[in-house]
Amino acid sequence: MHYLRVMLRLVGALAVVVAFIATGSAGAVRAADEPQGANPAGLFITLPIMNGFADANDALVETKGLVHDALGGLGTVRLVDRLQESDVVLTVLGRGTGFDELTAALQGLDASVVASPVMLHAKERYIEAMVTVGSCGGEATTNATKESKSPSCYRRIFVGLGDHEERQVVPKAARNTWTICANALARDVQAWVTQNATRLVSLRG
Repeated sequence: MHYLRVMLRLVGALAVVVAFIATGSAGAVRAADEPQGANPAGLFITLPIMNGFADANDALVETKGLVHDALGGLGTVRLVDRLQESDVVLTVLGRGTGFDELTAALQGLDASVVASPVMLHAKERYIEAMVTVGSCGGEATTNATKESKSPSCYRRIFVGLGDHEERQVVPKAARNTWTICANALARDVQAWVTQNATRLVSLRG
C-alpha cells in the first residue's frame, strides 16, 4: 500500500513537469510566430518636408489632426511621436474636391510611387496620404513628387473618400465631411499595416 502511494506521487509529479514543459514550449512557439504582438509596427504621421520645413497650411494641419484622431480611435495601430521610432511613415499630402483635382494631384507623383485609380464625383471630397517604408533618402520619404533611387524604398498612396454606404436618409453633405474622409483613410491604412505587420517588424534594423 505504501509502495502504491509512492508511485502515485511520482506519477503526479511527472505529470506536472510535463504540463509545465508543454506550456512553456507553446508560449515560446507563440512568441516566435507573433513577434509583432509584443511590439507592433509603429506609425508616424507627418506633413511633407521641404528643405527641412513642414510644407504646412491651416487646412493641411487640420487634416493631419483628423487623420491622427481617426487612426488613434481605431485602437489597432501603434502611433509613435518620432520618426526614429517608426516602422511606417504616413504623410498627409493634401485634401481636395472632385475627380479633376485628385487626378491632377496623382499625375504629379513620382513614377516609383504606387497609386491606384480612384473615381469620385465632381463635388466629392477626398484626403490624400502616402505610406512610406524603408530608406527613401532625404525629402523623398515625405514628398511623393521626389524621385528615390533606393531599392529599399516603398511608397504607396491612400485616398480617403466620403462614406457611400451610409443610409440614404443621411444627407449627402453629412457623408462628405473631412472627418468621414479621414475615417475612411484610417481604415484603409489600418488594413494595410495589419496585413503587412510581420514584414514591417522583420525590416527593423
